[in-house]
Amino acid sequence: MFKKVMGLMLAVLIVMSVAAVGFSAAQVEITSQAAKAEDIASMGAESDVVSQGAEKDVAPTGAGTISFDAASAGWESASAILFYIHEIGGDELAAWGSKKNLGGTKGDNNIWSFDAEKLGVQSGKYYGIIFNNADTNAETYDLLLTTDCYGDTAKADPGTMIENPVDSNKKSMKATWTNTTSCGPILQITSIGTLVGETVPGNTTKYQMFVNFLASKDKDGLQNALNFNGKDAQTTIDDTAKALGLSKSEVKKAIEEAATTGNSNNGDKNDWSSKWDESKSSLPSESSGDTGSGSSSGSSSGSSGSSGSSGSSSSGSSGSSSSSSTKSGSASNTQTGQEETVLFIMLGVMVAAAGVIFFARKRERA
Repeated sequence: MFKKVMGLMLAVLIVMSVAAVGFSAAQVEITSQAAKAEDIASMGAESDVVSQGAEKDVAPTGAGTISFDAASAGWESASAILFYIHEIGGDELAAWGSKKNLGGTKGDNNIWSFDAEKLGVQSGKYYGIIFNNADTNAETYDLLLTTDCYGDTAKADPGTMIENPVDSNKKSMKATWTNTTSCGPILQITSIGTLVGETVPGNTTKYQMFVNFLASKDKDGLQNALNFNGKDAQTTIDDTAKALGLSKSEVKKAIEEAATTGNSNNGDKNDWSSKWDESKSSLPSESSGDTGSGSSSGSSSGSSGSSGSSGSSSSGSSGSSSSSSTKSGSASNTQTGQEETVLFIMLGVMVAAAGVIFFARKRERA
C-alpha cells in the first residue's frame, strides 16, 4: 500500500512540475511578445515624427521660431524667402544664398517661418538678420536679432529705404519686429562714413563703433569712405562723430586707440592724428553721455529666451530617459514574479507529498 501511494504522489509531482514550467514559459513568451509589440509601436511613432518633420513646406514650430510677413514687403509671389543671419562682430551662420537660410511657408497667409535656434543662434549673443526675396534678390535692411525675438514676426516698410552699409549705391527696405521693440534696425557706419539704422547692439557702443571705423582698412573703415565720399579726413571724422554724438575729447581718444589696436585684415594700424585737428573741429567739447565712451554696455538681452528653451529640452530628455527606464523595469519585475510562482508551486507539491507519505506510513503501522 505504501509503495502505491508513493508512486502515485511521485507521478502527481512530475505532472504538476511540468505544468508549472510550461505555464512559466508561456508567460515569458507572452511578456516577450508584448515587449516586442511595444517596441515596434514606439519605433513606428518615432518614424512618424521624423517623417512629419521632414515634410516640405511645413513651418517650424520650435522655441526658436521667427517669422517674416512677405506681404508687407510686396513679396506675395516669392517662391522662397531667405533668412540671412550673421553674428555682430563675428561670422555669418550660413553663407548668403545657402539653402540653410530658407524659411518654410506657413499656410496661404504669406508668413514665412524659420528656426533660428537650429541654425545656431545662441543666448547672450547679438545678430543681424536680413530677409531676402530669392526670386528678385530684393532685401531688407539689417534688423537686430536676439533670442528675445523668438516667436515674433518681422514686417517690412517699403516706404522707408535705408542705405546699404556695404554698398552706398544700394538701398534696402526697413524692417521691424512686431513686438520686440528693443531689437530695431541696427545702427551702423556705412562704407562712406554716414550713419544709418537706430539700435546699438548690446555688445558694443557708439564710441567703439567709431574706433573700429577709424582702425579698419577694410570696406567698413574710414580709408574706404575717403575713397568715395569726396570729403577730407577732418570733415568725415567730424561728420561721423557728430552723428554718433561724440565730443572732441572722445574723438581724440578714439584716434589714439585706433592707432594702437588696429582692425584690418593685413594687421596694419591706422593713425589719423595728423589728419584731424582738434582746434578746427566743430564738435562739442563734451559728449551727451550716452555714447558709452571707452566701454561696452554688454547688455544681456536675449539670454532668458534661450535659457527657457534649454530647460525645456533638458526636461524632454529627462522624460524620455524616464520612459525608457520604466519599460525596462516592468519587464524585469514580470519575469521575477513568474520564477517565484513556479518555486512556490513546486514547494507546495513537495509539502503535500510529504504529508501524504507521513499519514500513509502512520496508517500502515497502525
